[in-house]
Amino acid sequence: MSEQTRISSISRRQFGLTAFGLSAIAVGLSACGGGGGGTTDGGAKTLQLVLSGDTNQGGAFAAAAAKYKEATGITIEVVDVPTADITTKLKNAATANDLPALARVTGLDPLWVNQLQDLTDIAKSRNIDEKFLQEAPDGTIPAIPSDLTAVGLFVNKSLFAKAGVAFPTAIEDAWTWDEFVAAVNEVREKAGAKYGVVMDRSGHRLRAMMYEFGSSAFAKEGDKYAADDEAVETLEYFQKLNDDKTMPKSVWLSGEDGNAMFKSGQVAAYYSGSWQVADFNKNIKDFEWMSVPLPKKEANATNLGGGFMIAFKDTGADEEAKKFIEWFYDDANYTEFAKLGGYLPVKADLKVDYPFQQSSFELYQKQIAGNEAKGDNAIKRVVAEAYAETPFSGDPLREETVKMLGGSQDAKTTVANIVKLYNGA
Repeated sequence: MSEQTRISSISRRQFGLTAFGLSAIAVGLSACGGGGGGTTDGGAKTLQLVLSGDTNQGGAFAAAAAKYKEATGITIEVVDVPTADITTKLKNAATANDLPALARVTGLDPLWVNQLQDLTDIAKSRNIDEKFLQEAPDGTIPAIPSDLTAVGLFVNKSLFAKAGVAFPTAIEDAWTWDEFVAAVNEVREKAGAKYGVVMDRSGHRLRAMMYEFGSSAFAKEGDKYAADDEAVETLEYFQKLNDDKTMPKSVWLSGEDGNAMFKSGQVAAYYSGSWQVADFNKNIKDFEWMSVPLPKKEANATNLGGGFMIAFKDTGADEEAKKFIEWFYDDANYTEFAKLGGYLPVKADLKVDYPFQQSSFELYQKQIAGNEAKGDNAIKRVVAEAYAETPFSGDPLREETVKMLGGSQDAKTTVANIVKLYNGA
C-alpha cells in the first residue's frame, strides 16, 4: 500500500464501535522541542489526557487524574475534545510528529497505529479479560479497553404502566421482536406516546439487531466480508418499523436525536446502550424508566463497544505514560472509575457495586455473558482492522440503510452495497 493510499484510509477502520457516546484520552503537553509527551515545570511532570465525553460520564477520567496527582505529584491535564473532532486531532498530531503520550480512543487509526507502545505486561498483570485483548501482527498488545459498553433497551416504565402493558425484566424471559413491536404499539395507542420505539442512527445499533435475527452482520469469511439472508431479513423488518408510528423516520433520515426524544417522555422504548444509564439516572426526572432485555428473533444477542487506553512511543514521557496506565487498572482505582462513570468493567472477575442503577448494570453484564451473536468480537475487531489492508470509509451499514429508508434501494441491494464497501470496492 502506498503512503498516499494509507493516509487516505485513516478513518476507514471504524467498524461499528462509535457508541458508547465513547471518547478519547491522550496524555502529553508540548515538550520544549514541540513533542507531545510531557513538560516539567519546577520539577513537577505534566502529562496531557485528551478525550471526548468525560463530562457526560460524570468526569470519571478527570477524577482519576486528580487522584493520580495526589498519589504521585504528576499532573494529568484532561482535555475533553468533541467526539467529532478527536480523530482529526490525533491525525493532525501524527502528521506534525506531535502525538501525545496517552490517549483513550474508540478506534485505532492506521496513520499512527504503529507508533503505539506495547501494553502486554500491563494487560496481563492487571488481569484484563482476554476476550477483549487483540494482538497486533507483531504479537504486542497496543491497546487495552478502558471500559466496556453494550447495546441495550430502555422502556418508559410510566407509559407502560399507564397503558397496562407488561414487559420482561430477565434475559431468560426476553420478548421476541414481534412481541416487542406489538407491546410498544399498544403503549403508543393506549398511553398517548408519540412513537413506539426509537433506535440511534448507528450501524453499531443496527448490527446488534442483525445478530438477534441470526445474522453474522458482515463478519469476515477468510479475508473478505460476507453477507447472509438474515441481514436482508433484518433490514426488511427494520424498514417496516420506520413508519412514523412504530419508529420515527426522522432519526435515521435527518439525524434527529433519539436520546432527546426518549428523555422527552414521548417514546415507549429506546434501543441504545449502557452508556446512557448515567445520563438517564441524572437527567430523567419526569417519568420512570428501566433497562430491560433486548428483543430477539433467533438469538439473545447484543453488540459490544467501548474505549481503548493507548500510549504513544517516543513522546518524551513513554515510561510515565505506562505508569499511569498501570495505576489506572489497579483494582481499587479502576473500580472507582467504573462506579463514577457508569462503566462496565473490562477486568476479569471484577465486581463493581455501583452507587446508582445497580440492576441496570447487572442486566447488561448478563446480556454480555449470554451473548449469542454470530459475528466477530467487536472489541478485537477494532484493533485488528487498524492493521488490515482492506479500506472502507464511514459507516457503510448506516449510510446504505439511510438510502434504503429514503426509498432509493431495497434491502437486498443495500446488503450487496454494504459488502462491496466493506471489501473496498
